[in-house]
Amino acid sequence: MKVHHLSCGSLCPHGRRLINGAGGWLETASLCCHCLLVETDERLVLVDTGLGRADLDPRHSRWPLTSRLAFGVRQNLADSAWQQVQQLGYRPQDVTDILLTHMDLDHAGGLSDFPRARVHVFVDELEAALNPPAFRPGAVTCKANGRISPTG
Repeated sequence: MKVHHLSCGSLCPHGRRLINGAGGWLETASLCCHCLLVETDERLVLVDTGLGRADLDPRHSRWPLTSRLAFGVRQNLADSAWQQVQQLGYRPQDVTDILLTHMDLDHAGGLSDFPRARVHVFVDELEAALNPPAFRPGAVTCKANGRISPTG
């Protein structure tokens, strides 16, 4: 078995001291979308996909401009897992399985780049992604005992 570390996207939001533990509050932080490519005798497995080509293409990004600015998304197609798999001598269709730790865009954004791969994700995570709670100001309140309940 061989494991490759891939950096599949960079986020550079403001708040370096808060995020990286040093530097100024308004300096840009440095975050990497960590992914793994695992070669086994029978399979080529990605653990997370990072940001996908549709996220990293500055001409056609599916991230709204406000989100790109807030999160400091560095848009470089060479950072995509799709591109890095090829740099390692494989074809994207050689990826047989994708294991998702969770379904945030910086971990699952590249799913569409590997349409032939089987995707493995916890049921609760899938349910949360498919049925996000509707955001309504005042829709949820916290009681003094720490329980969350819907408002009427």
